[in-house]
Amino acid sequence: MTADTTTGSSGTGTGSHPRRGRSASDTPAAPTVCANGDPAKPGIKTIPCGNGSFLPLARPNTPTTPCTACSPSTIVSVSDLQNFPAYAAPTNMEPNGWTIVGLPTNFWADASAQIQEGLLLGQPAHVMFTPIGYHWNYGDNNTTSTPTSGSNWTTLNLTEFSNTTTSHKYTAKGTDTVALTIDYRADYSFGDQGWRPVEGIVTVPSAPFTVIAANESTVLVAQDCNTNPRGPGC
Repeated sequence: MTADTTTGSSGTGTGSHPRRGRSASDTPAAPTVCANGDPAKPGIKTIPCGNGSFLPLARPNTPTTPCTACSPSTIVSVSDLQNFPAYAAPTNMEPNGWTIVGLPTNFWADASAQIQEGLLLGQPAHVMFTPIGYHWNYGDNNTTSTPTSGSNWTTLNLTEFSNTTTSHKYTAKGTDTVALTIDYRADYSFGDQGWRPVEGIVTVPSAPFTVIAANESTVLVAQDCNTNPRGPGC
């Protein structure tokens, strides 16, 4: 494990210490990223974007004591984020749970930015996790990495068994275990000071799942082509 990576929200970064030569003018503004955060989960705060999605909200938190950690010169690394767990993203595939040998199987993740609030370096703060990389292990000694989460065929306006940036073709029958790990960039905010980057990358594994690969002649379908024109072989 390298010094700037972690699993979940813990890591092996260099900790926090003052950095010279950095001024408040270097502080980036809050990213204009809309997130499908789940307000029902503790610690996640979102506000509607006005277009059906959500915009992360960092509400001002006024420290009750002088905040030496709030200085723009403070360096925060992923090892400081023990109080801010990033949630694993749900994974999806189609066809659901099975595939045909030699045809593309489509995989994607429902990942978005997450906002957590808690104590950072002893001070009230918000931390935002933004997905930046997706690493798929298809369970048959093949892997791929993409900068995007992928999507289903319908949303992509593609027919069933079309190639996508996250699809994979299995070459042999069997049951394979698929695993996804997502890289997140982290940003933090003390009060209304705006977002600042956290040094390092947070890696979060999603729950693995299985896919059954079979020859086309052995695949059973629930509907005929009249009922489901997009079904296998239609």
